[in-house]
Amino acid sequence: MKKLLYSLPEVFFIGMAAFWIQDNYTANGTINYFAIAVIATMLFQLIFSKRVVGIASGAALGLFSLFMVLAVRSEHNDFPAGSAEGIKFLLIGEGLFLLSALIAGAMIIKFSMQRPEILPMPHSVS
Repeated sequence: MKKLLYSLPEVFFIGMAAFWIQDNYTANGTINYFAIAVIATMLFQLIFSKRVVGIASGAALGLFSLFMVLAVRSEHNDFPAGSAEGIKFLLIGEGLFLLSALIAGAMIIKFSMQRPEILPMPHSVS
């Protein structure tokens, strides 16, 4: 249970990217290579748990999530003022991407607290 909770950020972003791939493919038949790269990176993190990759991917996903919050705000302006559809779009979109930003922040904290790998010094031959 603790292991699953510890790997929750990676599993969450794998699920989000898988949904994104499925949505793009069913909507217009295109393959989303960015989402495939996110899945590959998160699978790499689940298997190898590298500190630098975890911090960098957490930061990138967090910034992307915050960007998407702004995109949701911008798209909300296309709806008529006070419409139920617009409010639903705003609440679900902002909620999802703010949750993603929080989980990305948790991922950064998780890998920042991880002890760095110390490589052994090469022995000099004299």
